Amino acid sequence: MLAMLSIGAAAGRIGPSADFQRHWKSGLAEIASYAVDVERYGEMRKGQAVFVYVYEEMDARTRIKAESDRIPPERRVPVLKLNHILKFNTGIYDYSILTSVFAGLSGPGVVRFLQPRKVSFTSQEWCGNVFHQLIPGPHGLRSEIHSYFEAEGDSIATLDYPPGGDSALYYEDEMPILVRELDGPVQAMGSSRKIHLAPGLWERRKRHVPLAISEAVLAKSGPEPFMTQGESVQAMRWTLEAQGVTTIWHVEAASPHTLLGWENSRGEKGVLIASLRDTYWEHNHNANAGLRKRLGLDFGVGD
Repeated sequence: MLAMLSIGAAAGRIGPSADFQRHWKSGLAEIASYAVDVERYGEMRKGQAVFVYVYEEMDARTRIKAESDRIPPERRVPVLKLNHILKFNTGIYDYSILTSVFAGLSGPGVVRFLQPRKVSFTSQEWCGNVFHQLIPGPHGLRSEIHSYFEAEGDSIATLDYPPGGDSALYYEDEMPILVRELDGPVQAMGSSRKIHLAPGLWERRKRHVPLAISEAVLAKSGPEPFMTQGESVQAMRWTLEAQGVTTIWHVEAASPHTLLGWENSRGEKGVLIASLRDTYWEHNHNANAGLRKRLGLDFGVGD
């Protein structure tokens, strides 16, 4: 029997372990590239995605990155940030999507480990651009949209939390962090659990539906063989059933629990190309373009 429960032991612990801090506060970001198939306008499109995981600190009051001593220690929230970049073409014109998840490790407002303190989304294409962010607050989930399109325009709304409050709410956009179990198991092997879920902001935009929190089922199984980069790797299988769509993530069973790929019941999928750890923000010169080739990225590389 499925129960509406918080997820696992690691989810119930506040604060990262020493091993987690040694790995993620090392000054290096983790970068993984993927070949993707994505649906838009009723057709499947080929594209590429990049997942960037990096440690940062944010201001609990403004939910903006803390970069100076003006933000006192008691207002700082350490986060693991995931930037999910997606690039694909639709006929003559292209899409550029960026979804950012700021998963709290401890500090003000963090009730469960890796609980998102902000989720933001931007979409740019030849017609115009859209910005959407979710901010969990004391009285509900604040949704803020700024859009080029008349039907959306500028809007602010607050959604009520499910029973259990902020900590009982999960986000589809946090799943690439959660299913990696970066600091211990978050769900028992072979188990299925009901969760309250906020939809992925890109998924909501594609469907053009109002933002709404719904029930979903998250299941964990494995390990099982998964083919990646020409070899078989033991992987955990995570399955999310949400709003009539089934999404499966394949996660390397061994550390560092790399996300190897995913697919959903609409035919969309992603397959790992390459991954590395790097101080990418320091490598912004033409001479560093070889790093993009190491990741197999063919947009913007040049000859």
